[in-house]
Formats: sequence, structure tokens, C-alpha cells
Amino acid sequence: VILSSRYSSWMTRKLGSNPVAVLATLVLLSYNKILQTIITVFSPTQLKYYNSTYDNPTPTMHLMWLYDANISFLEGKHIALFSIALLFLIFFILPYTLLLVFGQCLQAKSNLKIFSWVNRPTFKYFLDNYHAPYQNSHRYWTGLM
Repeated sequence: VILSSRYSSWMTRKLGSNPVAVLATLVLLSYNKILQTIITVFSPTQLKYYNSTYDNPTPTMHLMWLYDANISFLEGKHIALFSIALLFLIFFILPYTLLLVFGQCLQAKSNLKIFSWVNRPTFKYFLDNYHAPYQNSHRYWTGLM
């Protein structure tokens, strides 16, 4: 989005004068949808049925995927889907949530060498789009949405 607005005047007119704010909004909206999808992938259900061919019926339990009960949970195709969802959770959802919740604290401690990456201009502009509408004591609210 940012590169296309830099090289295309048509895209700049469509996005306005601040493409970073547009990118931050798109990331926040896609974050919600990705989180819903991950929760769907991680949702199992347990099917219990009785074997009626014997004189003494015994219950049989199977763990199935809640979204599609034809697919066993963590077996076959679902392992690949579960792995991809887990990677998205670890490398996108958790860091993004922690960044939104603790972004103000990171900016306050940016004088420490370990948190110096927070003061990079491109990253600071991106974070300011989330935290600027709130007062200093309430800037964590975006991460709690």
C-alpha cells in the first residue's frame, strides 16, 4: 500500500495524504478476521455414538473438527491447517496484540538499547496511528479491542 502510493499518483489520490494510516486500518481489520479463522481452526467437538452390533453396546468417542465433522481433529488434512494457523498465531496475532497493548510502555522505555527499535520513524508512525486518539494513560485500549 505504501509503495504503491509512492509510485502511483492515482493510488495517492485514492488513499489520501497518509497511506500509513490506511495500512494500519487494513492491518487492524484483517487482524480481526484472521483471529476468527484461527479460533475456528482450533475448535474441536467430540462425537459419541454407540456400537449397536453387539449385545452390550459400548460408546465410541471421536474428536472431530467443529467446522466440518467429516474431518478428524488433528488428523490428515487438519494437521496442515492447524500448523499454519499456529504459525499465524505465534508470528502475527500474539506480537501484534502485545504491540498494541504495550506499545505505549515500549515507547516510554525506548531509551533502553533493547527497545531502541520502537523509535524508528516508520515504526513510530505506524504505532502512532493506533495510540494517538487516546490520552496517555489510556493508550492500551486499542490492543484490548
